[in-house]
Amino acid sequence: MKPRILYVSPTDSSFMDVDQRILAEFTDLQVVSLEQDKYRLGYLRNCAKLFYKIITTRSIDIVVIWFADYHAAVATLASLLSGKRSLIFLGGYDAVRYPKLGMGVYCNPVRGFCAKLALRLTDRIIANHQALLESDNLYYDPSGHPEGVFRLIPNLQTQAEVVWNALSTSYTPDLQRSRIQQIVTVGTTPRYQDFTNKGFDLLCEAARLRPDWKFVFIGIRDCWMERLEREFNLSHLTNVKIKAWLPHKELFVLFEQSKVYAQPSISEGMPNALMEAMLCGCIPVGSPVAGIPEVMGKYGQIVGARDVYHLLEALETALRTDTDPKEISAYISDKFAITRRKDKLAKIINDLL
Repeated sequence: MKPRILYVSPTDSSFMDVDQRILAEFTDLQVVSLEQDKYRLGYLRNCAKLFYKIITTRSIDIVVIWFADYHAAVATLASLLSGKRSLIFLGGYDAVRYPKLGMGVYCNPVRGFCAKLALRLTDRIIANHQALLESDNLYYDPSGHPEGVFRLIPNLQTQAEVVWNALSTSYTPDLQRSRIQQIVTVGTTPRYQDFTNKGFDLLCEAARLRPDWKFVFIGIRDCWMERLEREFNLSHLTNVKIKAWLPHKELFVLFEQSKVYAQPSISEGMPNALMEAMLCGCIPVGSPVAGIPEVMGKYGQIVGARDVYHLLEALETALRTDTDPKEISAYISDKFAITRRKDKLAKIINDLL
């Protein structure tokens, strides 16, 4: 008999869809989408429905939850009360606290309480990188900025494991395209501070100092443009193209045409966009944060410190590098193959039964 899993997805996202497909291969899977990103009242109503469903449904063995957040407290408490097991996937935002950037669930007392409660109540924690469990971010603060749930939650005793993310696409890239000496960066910006977190501020400085280089920024929301224009004079950066969003297929073509992909983030988990860019043969440049160096492997250029001159040095080295795109693509396809994640998740699920 297959394990009976209730899969709780707070939003629609490609990496969560990957896990849904993986679990569907070896479990009897039910899926609940909470639509957290659409409207708050609907999300809270869906959390109440989730609690009732877990409490009253007998045909559930394990509740699998993405992100430690409000809904995770609801789901783990309901699981405990009804004698079911649960596990939580950490995503990054639930493993950090950056008050100056307003980033991390622990910046909000109520939200932080819910995350801490959920991580204490759950039977297993799964992180996509060790940094989300316990680490110091020396890129943000050379003296050490604490990250990871075991640093942020005193005396947390829940068993935790690291399972790397898998590539969230089966796309076959065209690695024969001619490459432009162009630097691409992708970073979602639901909050204004995400412009800084994703390193767009440093990239703007780099673009200003190197007008001979071409940059493409993807993910900066239109609602921030007026404020960003006042602070960064974006209209004067004629070598920078900015798009709020691109369809996946167009994004992959952009990757295939570009020489370098940059991820100079302050805080990350294991960035999916970085994997996809390398799948398409881009040479990666990234900060020494969480899973970024792990993803880049020997093919990446590390930004030694959070300042524009270290970033320029890494970008210049990458632009001069002639690594075969096919080699980069083959490396990322193998290291982050879905089969690797599937095997580890299947073992964890069976251990919990």
